[in-house]
Amino acid sequence: MKNRIFIGEFIGSCFLVMIIVGSGIMAENLTNDNALRLTANTLATGAGLFVLITAFAEISGAHFNPFVSLAMYLTKKIKGKLLITYIPAQILGCLLGVMLANVFFEHNIIELSTKNRDGFHIFLAEIVATFGLIFIIFATLKDGKTTIAACVATYITAGYWFTSSTSFANPAVAIARTFTESFTGINYLNTPTYIIAELIGALIAVFLIKKLILK
Repeated sequence: MKNRIFIGEFIGSCFLVMIIVGSGIMAENLTNDNALRLTANTLATGAGLFVLITAFAEISGAHFNPFVSLAMYLTKKIKGKLLITYIPAQILGCLLGVMLANVFFEHNIIELSTKNRDGFHIFLAEIVATFGLIFIIFATLKDGKTTIAACVATYITAGYWFTSSTSFANPAVAIARTFTESFTGINYLNTPTYIIAELIGALIAVFLIKKLILK
């Protein structure tokens, strides 16, 4: 079972970041219009998330996100020892995904991003983005994988636009995006702030999930 989870999370996380970063670089290559770049990046990410969650839900649970796995543990959906399988698979998969996307578009395989994403407004937005993602996942768990996939995909699609952080909502993705000097990158100095905000959002979500959904 652990091998199945590791492979599923590794492949799914890899494809997720390939989609996010690759579509961002493609958009950057095709237009100088930031609104069009974000639109292209948004549509690709939303579509990719729907397909990946649907495909991997019954293989690994399709977490693709360390804080989703942490929330599953804190709500007793998975055992603590499985975090050792989930989280490394997600981080390693995301790192491979960014390296592949960079190579696809003739960037250096690893490059440090200089794209600044700082400020309290972005910190707050990332708390809200992560809270929303995790709350929505748990609110739709009983409705089946297709509903979860559709809700997560459309929420992140909306999140790209209604948050100033563009809704990373995923520490493994934040780490990976540190290593692409492209439209989707994040300066390594800002990455820890994103991860802290995401953790806060995840913990708030778990608290309310226990009160409202799992009571």
